Amino acid sequence: MTILAADDEAIALDVLTEAIKEAEPEAEVVSFRSGVEVLEYLSSNACDVCFLDIEMRDYNGLALALEAKKYNPRINIIFVTGYSQYMGDAFGMRASGYVMKPATADKIREELQFLRNPVEAEDDAARVKVKTFGNFDVYANGEPVIFKRTKAKELLAYLIDRKGAGATKKEIAGILFPDSEYDRKVEDYINKIYREMLRSMTELGIDDVVVKKRNYYAIDPDKVSCDRYDFEAGKISAIKAYMGEYMTQYAWASFKIANMMR
Repeated sequence: MTILAADDEAIALDVLTEAIKEAEPEAEVVSFRSGVEVLEYLSSNACDVCFLDIEMRDYNGLALALEAKKYNPRINIIFVTGYSQYMGDAFGMRASGYVMKPATADKIREELQFLRNPVEAEDDAARVKVKTFGNFDVYANGEPVIFKRTKAKELLAYLIDRKGAGATKKEIAGILFPDSEYDRKVEDYINKIYREMLRSMTELGIDDVVVKKRNYYAIDPDKVSCDRYDFEAGKISAIKAYMGEYMTQYAWASFKIANMMR
């Protein structure tokens, strides 16, 4: 979990930062004394929770929260202040929580237990990781999977795109060879591409990701960690990672985002 703390008063920021670290020892905590620094950080970094002072010299905390949500609509905003009159405005904009100064570990711990958008633990130990945002790539135990044929990699990309839904050889041929008529020659080539794909995966012990039933190919989505799947599940890190590009090397690939940010 990544937690951001912001307060323009040095002593108050130190108290807040230490309280967060005591309440959540495993978290990565980053601290800033200005709203501008907060937004600069969020422009290129993922963050799960923001503890924001409401009255800072360069930014009103409520306005800063609205700007922060532009980078990540599901970020948890928790206001930290000595003024209770802002509580109505804070919850009116769907803040996750409100901490009265001085911040203590008990207060922080209570807010983290009841986040509006719960933070999922990252599966760092995932055996197979798939990256679809930007270029498509696959990693086995942290190492990139090398495919000797580009079409073998594209076949896996298509199966990942289908997220467990099966595809026939004819359907696959229509994707990999859209200008060719489906005949025995093309079918044989699809078989060869499939074998090449499976060989690359077998060498790394991840061939169990693929499901094959006669004229039916698929992947088991439960056996891979995929940024697109995480995005659709509402995971903060994946939402932050998506910059509008999906499997950019393949013309057939498209990712339609549902209105899931509300």
